[in-house]
Amino acid sequence: MKTNQCDRQRIDTFLQGESVWIETDLAKHLEACDECRDYMLAKTAAPEQWTEARELLRPTEFDIAVTEEFSKGGNVVDAASARPIQAVLDLLAPSDDLHRLGRLGCYEISGVVGAGGMGVVLKAIDPSLDRVVALKVLAPHLANNETARRRFAREAKAAAAVLHPNVIPIHSVSSDGSVPYLVMAYVRGGSLQKRLENEGPLPLLEILRIGSQIAEGLAAAHDQGLVHRDIKPENVLLEEGVERVTITDFGLARAVDDNTVTQHGTIAGTPMYMSPEQAAGKKVDQQSDIFSLGSVLYALCTGRPPFRDDSSYGVM
Repeated sequence: MKTNQCDRQRIDTFLQGESVWIETDLAKHLEACDECRDYMLAKTAAPEQWTEARELLRPTEFDIAVTEEFSKGGNVVDAASARPIQAVLDLLAPSDDLHRLGRLGCYEISGVVGAGGMGVVLKAIDPSLDRVVALKVLAPHLANNETARRRFAREAKAAAAVLHPNVIPIHSVSSDGSVPYLVMAYVRGGSLQKRLENEGPLPLLEILRIGSQIAEGLAAAHDQGLVHRDIKPENVLLEEGVERVTITDFGLARAVDDNTVTQHGTIAGTPMYMSPEQAAGKKVDQQSDIFSLGSVLYALCTGRPPFRDDSSYGVM
């Protein structure tokens, strides 16, 4: 729409001035006149400046993580997930890089990967080796809980003891500062649970490929005398761009003869995938992981877990 009020010199005068406030009548004219509005946009910045502005203003990994979905767990972010994330972010030291969320120890935090019952997983840069890593930070509200800290430390030892392509590598663990954290390999991709939610039952060849790699990773853990105790689609990562499957979250893992942390009769795990003896609070061994793997394979074939009910008690 073009009117007789078009006056490009007036626009030029405004742009050359120091005031950030635009005259009311000029503002109204710009709302109605496409030609003058395009002229003003063209005058305010060169094309390369607009390109730079778009790059600077594009959504960051953190924006995406807290508004859409986490890549690790595949869970839609809700208030319950946002609270521990914010609590961890509040603990970060300021970073010299304005593009980072902050700093934890020597690590520069660049994004949020996911959140779970025990803590928050952050994407970070290891400046000493210039590589991307994942930091699993114990949730701040659990940092003073001795049982939670022991379980967290056990996860580090359990995963670090298993060196296998299908098990998440642990680089180091830090207990300094306000909260302990694990430094793990960063796996770019989503969880098996996320894929099931998106696609439903998988093709036979994919079931065989994924199932065999989970079995290989479990065999490596079992060779070390460990039982994972929480094999489920959320704890299986599918690496983007390659056909590698990685088992993660060894928070419940323990040696077969270890009874020092969870007392007999205590139920720990995910009901829809756990073995009958685990659901009954009895002693578990490697066979329990095999049962959980069978439950995962059932979900890959059918798109749903084998045991379902409206409550965890009903499932068990």
